[in-house]
Amino acid sequence: MRYFLILFIAFLLTGAVSDNARKANEAYENANYEEAITLYKKAIDANPKNAKLFFNLANAQAKAGKSEEAIRTFEQYKTMVDGPKDKARANYNIGNVLAKDKKWEKASEYYKQSLRHMNADSDAKHNFELALKKKQDNQKNKKNQNKKNQQQNKDQQKKDQQEQNKDQQKKNQKNKQQQNKQKQQQNKQKQENQKQKKQQKQPQKVSQAEAEKILKALEQKEKKLLQQFKKKKSKSSKSKNEKDW
Repeated sequence: MRYFLILFIAFLLTGAVSDNARKANEAYENANYEEAITLYKKAIDANPKNAKLFFNLANAQAKAGKSEEAIRTFEQYKTMVDGPKDKARANYNIGNVLAKDKKWEKASEYYKQSLRHMNADSDAKHNFELALKKKQDNQKNKKNQNKKNQQQNKDQQKKDQQEQNKDQQKKNQKNKQQQNKQKQQQNKQKQENQKQKKQQKQPQKVSQAEAEKILKALEQKEKKLLQQFKKKKSKSSKSKNEKDW
């Protein structure tokens, strides 16, 4: 399987160019991209209308991993050129920057724009097809991941519900046991109360000895009262028979 064709080729600057531009190209070729960026910017300050300097600066920024800066510089380069080949080259390189960052959807759009300017570019076509495949794979993986997450959420909810039901069953069982215990205590108390009431209603049994003792006491009391009555009556009769002088 062929990989992405990530090509960032700087223009070979010839003719009346500054020393900074030539040194920038040398730094770029030696993979000293940060130094190349600094030198290209100095060259642009001296010659801001040179579109090739912007293109080379964007390439150096891309090589240095400064993706956003590189894309902005390529976009600026596109506004400075009119030829379809130049625009196609810039769009192709922007697509490469995005592909390197695995931004497949945006990368495929820039490869498509590159092909609109140069439909015979086999490298752009190859990268466009790969970017589309990567995009579709990502969408499929995302869909599968979402489905997996949904199933996991569903399983977790089911598990949580089972745990809640289990806890509720334990709680209900505990409450039932407490209610049964309270009911048993109430029944026991009720039985005790009924027993006490029954004992209070029943006459106390008296032994024969106690009964004879009580009867004897009553007879003695009766005799005593009778004697007191006779004595009182005798005094009353005596008083009536005496003369009143």
